Amino acid sequence: MEANVLRGEAPLRIGTTDIVIAVEFGRLAKLSRALACDSMDELYRRLLGFEPYTVACAIRILTIHADQDEADRLALAAIQQLSSAEQEAWRVAIEAALTAHLEKGRSVRESVPLVEDVEMMVRQAEQAMDQGGGGSARAKKP
Repeated sequence: MEANVLRGEAPLRIGTTDIVIAVEFGRLAKLSRALACDSMDELYRRLLGFEPYTVACAIRILTIHADQDEADRLALAAIQQLSSAEQEAWRVAIEAALTAHLEKGRSVRESVPLVEDVEMMVRQAEQAMDQGGGGSARAKKP
């Protein structure tokens, strides 16, 4: 699959595996939630700093392909081969994808829908409050 830079996509080779990562707001939100980041600044710092767990999670969430099963397979193959030897390639790819995402904005590309995740979290919180008598309930993250 070829990367579309205008959509915040960038090609990346991890070991012998070629992937395309896509930076979209919904994907960043999922990654931020998975990593329990307090801010986008923290997420960007961890991505650009090649923090190993962050990079592994990012590969899993940001890898795209026309066939979702193939995207999953490629992401897992890349994670298995991930090492500090990929730090420079990672930085080049994530910087390119983040820059394109920030420069082009939402008007140029379709984004992974965030609304469904938010609605699910709200429903879970409401259900937890109904079951617990209205105290402070937290939704389970999907």
